[in-house]
Amino acid sequence: MARPWITVLLGTPPIAWLVLAMLWFGTGDGTPVFTVFIASFPVVFAGGMQGARTLEQRWRDLSQVFALPWHMRVTDIYLPHVISYLFPAWIVALGSSWRVVVMAELLASSDGVGAALASSRAQLDMPATLAWIGAVVLLLLALEYLLLEPVKREIERWREAGARREGLA
Repeated sequence: MARPWITVLLGTPPIAWLVLAMLWFGTGDGTPVFTVFIASFPVVFAGGMQGARTLEQRWRDLSQVFALPWHMRVTDIYLPHVISYLFPAWIVALGSSWRVVVMAELLASSDGVGAALASSRAQLDMPATLAWIGAVVLLLLALEYLLLEPVKREIERWREAGARREGLA
């Protein structure tokens, strides 16, 4: 039921949402927050939806044959499968969020990285501009590889065990 709305949200460019947010919220902090949310949510929702739709029937059948309680079905079957689809969506949303928030701050805020980039652009300060861009990219890399990737490896330990088991067979 939500799929057409998600398609509309995905198809609307973030700059259009930014303009609307500036009209609705002014040039305060609400504009970047709204724009990031509206640009990232559909990606994450689509990833979760795909994960929920692609769970193999055999796992559902197995959980019924063994009469697993609902909480075990959720934590041991559904959640691991859906999360394996959510992690790539979160990584895409994270990268997209950084682009959108910097753009939103550049156009609609007087503070933040985007505002600092606007200031360095106005002053034709190439070293400061490159430093801000480098800082954003480094922070993005740190978030992905120091935060998301270890959590992903921990949650998806079952994949490694399955891969080892299949390699031995």
